[in-house]
Amino acid sequence: MTGIMRPQLQPPLTPFADPLPLPRRILAGQGGGELTVRIRAAAHRFHRDLPESRVWAYEGLVPGPTVEAERGQPVRVCWRNEIDQPYPVVVTLAPAETDGDGVPVQCLPGLSGGTPDPDAAALTGYTVVHLHGAVTAAPSDGWTENIFAPGQHAVSDYPMDQRAALLWYHDHVMGVTRLTVYAGLAGLWIIRDQRERELGLPEGPPFEVPLLVQDRNFGQAAGGRLTGELVHKTDPGTMEAFAPFNVVNGKVWPVHDVQPATYRLRVLNGSNARTFRLVLLRDGRPELDRITQIGTDSGLLPAPVAVPAGGLVLAPAERADLLADFSDLEPGGQLTLANTAGAPFDGHPVPATGAAEAADPGQLLPYPDVMRFRAVAGHPARRPRPGRLATDITAPTQADLSGAVRRAVALAEQELDGRPNMVTIRELAVAADGDPQAPVITVVGQHGQTLARLRTAAVPFEDAATFFPVLGRWEVWQLINLTGDTHPIHIHLEPFHVLARRPITVTVPGNGIGDRDTTATVRLARDPGDELDHVIDANERGLKDTVRVNPHEIVELAIRFQAYSGRYMYHCHILEHEDRDMMRPIVIMPAQLMPFMS
Repeated sequence: MTGIMRPQLQPPLTPFADPLPLPRRILAGQGGGELTVRIRAAAHRFHRDLPESRVWAYEGLVPGPTVEAERGQPVRVCWRNEIDQPYPVVVTLAPAETDGDGVPVQCLPGLSGGTPDPDAAALTGYTVVHLHGAVTAAPSDGWTENIFAPGQHAVSDYPMDQRAALLWYHDHVMGVTRLTVYAGLAGLWIIRDQRERELGLPEGPPFEVPLLVQDRNFGQAAGGRLTGELVHKTDPGTMEAFAPFNVVNGKVWPVHDVQPATYRLRVLNGSNARTFRLVLLRDGRPELDRITQIGTDSGLLPAPVAVPAGGLVLAPAERADLLADFSDLEPGGQLTLANTAGAPFDGHPVPATGAAEAADPGQLLPYPDVMRFRAVAGHPARRPRPGRLATDITAPTQADLSGAVRRAVALAEQELDGRPNMVTIRELAVAADGDPQAPVITVVGQHGQTLARLRTAAVPFEDAATFFPVLGRWEVWQLINLTGDTHPIHIHLEPFHVLARRPITVTVPGNGIGDRDTTATVRLARDPGDELDHVIDANERGLKDTVRVNPHEIVELAIRFQAYSGRYMYHCHILEHEDRDMMRPIVIMPAQLMPFMS
């Protein structure tokens, strides 16, 4: 969707009226590593001027409690499903993309002429919990079909034998993850270790601040008043829900008082589909030099890095560990965190200098503001920026990868008549030379030579597994984006290294994306209309568990499954895509069992 209109819509809620809530903390060690977390129906107020919203939430809280665990000290969680009320969100498909004034309906509250989805209303609260980023045995990973009903429980064992990092836990039920997470089922999880403590980083309140960033929409009464009822709305042209109101730790556009000190901001994009490009503004001007990034999805980077010049990009499920310097602020000084990323996100660059004027309903970005920091009096406490951070990240060498298994995956979107498009992960295999007419993806080099012919080996989640990584062996995956949108791809169990981003030109003939077959030409050359740099950002040089794959791009990554065998998943973390079958299983096996696999 291109920009339809530039004028800002008048926000129906007062920005920066609510203080930023800090999630309740659970220190796992105080309970001997044994926790019980109840999954409940509850009420939550997203803004002071809104009525309470019905939600499903961990311990009845939005977000759920932040669990803090120590590296090497296992945690066992009994997840108790106590949901006793119907699904709390109205799910609707609006009949048109825009209203009578040409404003995209996803920028507006209410149903926009849509009718409530009776199937969503009939959901009774089956759940399954995935601790995203956890290195854990398969029975505790939250397999999407291992659901448990209200009145039942599941026990998960989390070894915590991994690097200190910000993880998060969320619902992962097959086909409805977009709905259950939107209803409130998400919370943060922090692993601590001695290395971080040696660096003297802020730990706990007040100088360590977790920020779970999401977007939400609400119902609207006949007179225009917002009802507080959560609304998940899509439209005929956009299958994802891009809600207009940015929410941080469960509050719309909150404000947080900060002392003149260095703060550690632990940021997670927990949205269904919205990517954020975060820019810190003072009097409308960017002040990104206040922020240093020290960690990413799977913990500390090797060294601190500046955030990208255009702002900090976080797709759904990506995390950032930041040091923010507020030490020079006088009482009353204000800094606003704004988002410049349009939706659906395609990587299109926007200069940070334009952040104050980023509002664009045509890009489904009616209200760029995310939150505000407000300076209060205090003793200046600026911390020196650490020089060296992680000492335990070793990227694979060329020798390590010389014998690695190579896998190729296509990200594809199939246009369907009268129904939302189907987005899929398509696992590829080398096509036989003797079958030149078979539908294939042909990879062509810069000089026109054919480098590979790849046939589709598996498409829907229910297809038989084709990826069987061997425990302890390096693999190189190529993620080939055939679509026009950016997809954040998450691999369960182990983090990975991003090796390369390669520009490509994609040609797909009519009906080239079929139910099971894929026909396309992928040229290893920049598309003439491509504006992206296709470089690995400095903040992607650490260990990742979710990677953005932009249009006109192949992302290459190296991964080695070392800890556990069993059945896991990988998928797009745009939840509407995941639920429309952009997810596939992987089965990790020890080498000695492979001769017995048929």
